[in-house]
Amino acid sequence: MFAFAPFSFAAPFGSPSGHRSSLRDALVRIALWPARVIAARQVMAQLAGMSEHELRDIGLAPTDIADASARALDQDPTPHLAMVRRARAKKAMS
Repeated sequence: MFAFAPFSFAAPFGSPSGHRSSLRDALVRIALWPARVIAARQVMAQLAGMSEHELRDIGLAPTDIADASARALDQDPTPHLAMVRRARAKKAMS
């Protein structure tokens, strides 16, 4: 699956090189936004195409997919779904 690192303005704005770096990072993030959206939507489409049985095999339920689809367009659903799966497995063990 896909995973994206969160964006941060790590460089200080006070220094000229920090400002250029931050601006460059922001422009790169903006330019790559469509690719992140496409990747996240492809993951969701694959999961939505699975049967209830297939989802159960990987520890998920159809409602998990519906919940994940409510996330931001460019947000990778994988971490959320992994967390849901871990929580469900932990609950089943107790």
